[in-house]
Amino acid sequence: MDFSTIIMLAAGPGKKLQETLGGEIGALFFLAVIFVSLTLFWKRAFTAFIGFALFAMLVSVFIFKPQLVQSLGSDGFSWLFEAYLK
Repeated sequence: MDFSTIIMLAAGPGKKLQETLGGEIGALFFLAVIFVSLTLFWKRAFTAFIGFALFAMLVSVFIFKPQLVQSLGSDGFSWLFEAYLK
């Protein structure tokens, strides 16, 4: 096995720190989203509630799961243009 491959496969302390802090930040973000959503829902600001919920979903997908966005984009592109790609 090549040395550079071993380096790429090893999970260093930076990767572990990123995973741990990412989980904690995700939990705090989720808590803030719940608080703001309940506040807007309680005030009966339904339009603002729906807008905030959609914004929170979009932000959470782009920030916490960028691989999902990338795979959805590539799958959608290949599905739309599969006739032209052949």
